[in-house]
Amino acid sequence: MFSIMIRNGTIIDGTGKPPFVADIAISNGIISLIAQAVDSTGQNEIDASGLVVAPGFIDIHSHSDLSLFFAPHAESKIRQGITTEVVGNCGTSPAPLPTQSQYRSDLIHQLEIDSFPLSSSEQARWDWPSQIDYIQYLINRGVSSNLIPLVGGATLRIAAVGTRMKLGSDDIALIKSMLAEELSRDVWGMSSGLFYVPDNYYTKDELISICEVLADNGGLWTVHMRDEGRQLFSAIDEVLGVAQQTGVSLEISHLKLEGKSNWGRSDELLGILHEARDNGINVSWDQYPYTAYGTSLISVIPPSFRQQGIDHFLEDLDYDGFRKSVKDGMLHGTKDWPSQLADIEWGKIIISQAQNNEGLTGRTIEGLAQERGEDPAEVILDLLTTQAGMVSMVAPAMSEDDVEVIMKDPVTMICSDGMAVSPQGYYARTHPHPRYYGAFPRVLGHYVREKGILDLNEAIRKMTSLPARRLGLKNRGIIAEGQAADIVIFNTQTVIDRATFQQPARFPQGIEYVLVNGDPVIEKGEHTGKYPGRLLKR
Repeated sequence: MFSIMIRNGTIIDGTGKPPFVADIAISNGIISLIAQAVDSTGQNEIDASGLVVAPGFIDIHSHSDLSLFFAPHAESKIRQGITTEVVGNCGTSPAPLPTQSQYRSDLIHQLEIDSFPLSSSEQARWDWPSQIDYIQYLINRGVSSNLIPLVGGATLRIAAVGTRMKLGSDDIALIKSMLAEELSRDVWGMSSGLFYVPDNYYTKDELISICEVLADNGGLWTVHMRDEGRQLFSAIDEVLGVAQQTGVSLEISHLKLEGKSNWGRSDELLGILHEARDNGINVSWDQYPYTAYGTSLISVIPPSFRQQGIDHFLEDLDYDGFRKSVKDGMLHGTKDWPSQLADIEWGKIIISQAQNNEGLTGRTIEGLAQERGEDPAEVILDLLTTQAGMVSMVAPAMSEDDVEVIMKDPVTMICSDGMAVSPQGYYARTHPHPRYYGAFPRVLGHYVREKGILDLNEAIRKMTSLPARRLGLKNRGIIAEGQAADIVIFNTQTVIDRATFQQPARFPQGIEYVLVNGDPVIEKGEHTGKYPGRLLKR
């Protein structure tokens, strides 16, 4: 007898091959048999008649390592059919933080800006010497999905030198040594958030030196580029140049064209990337299926004003001359930094999270300005001041046409760029980007069934075997005998995201079953209370 038998499902195996109807037998967390009309029974029998059976979805760009600390049993990802998440992206990972580091408070503050304020007891607990140790801590508590860890370039930098802008040769050597140690512990690579302080202090030459360590060890470099707006194409040139010179495997995170001046240039952008691939550069990219991005509100402030840290910046806002200069830079840019607001309808920015909620989440900048009778730019500075810089936002910035062009490219993988959260508990008072709850079902329902942008086979390939092969996962990403039993079963006629920008905390529909390592985590659309996720080492 098998542990689980999935009967009569239409199998889309993730490789792009035509669908076929068969039974799947599972034992010890592994797919043991795929055949028609299997005689043997299962301790748990699932009737998948009329449903699609696919490999569990792999979210190649996730931030759940931050949220799972606060809400370990969050459901927003597993209910999408996501069985594996790549965490530690955009330069920030919760570890390593060596116990002897004098920069502990700097890293804690960085994490609070990216996730949520930490209590004094939580801060005292923050002593994981490696990202692997931290992820293992999460796994030991119990998580729904498998976790693949990256280490953050900003985290390494802060642990080594704090938020200092300039690096010496000894500093670079220390960062490279820390990276090599993380790679020896089997993290999958390093992420960079070159758009964010302090990662954007890295020079191209420094990145080349660090990426040589990644290339020598076969690690992946995932990059939130230095700019995704007005300087997008120069940012593309920078990361491609690093990859060409070092041979590192480059994953461009959440590829997009921000700002109206970029709209309609997606074919040009993809042409540059495919030319790079043709010339031997190992580059690929991922995308979330929305026209708005989400990040911290502090990112609209030019980095030059934040060189001495967030606290110092907020104190200086009390001085009229400094405040005026900040506002001018925020709205119009500086000599070496283009404004993030100048090319979007920034009044429609939604506040998704704030340190002290005070009725802020879900509100727009223009709505708060009208209510207060203030200049919208002053509202942003007031929010940063009253919330100690801990404010997150959702900003409309992309064209739907460009989203669709990028999605159709055969290299593009699907991601959420979100955290695993829940409508109840710790994150109940937040107003997250809807991608946290709906990215993968949105592709299946909206872009496959309703718009026909992709066919179903291709959409599933982009969610399963494509990221698995990119990562080098040998036993996940396809439905085949001997593969880990990470499986999602869904209804093609009803699957859809229900999360919206107005009501983001809504689970999708149509995802009927999700198995992780052979354990049913979602059964008939509901969480079973099982948490079989594993740490996957490189």
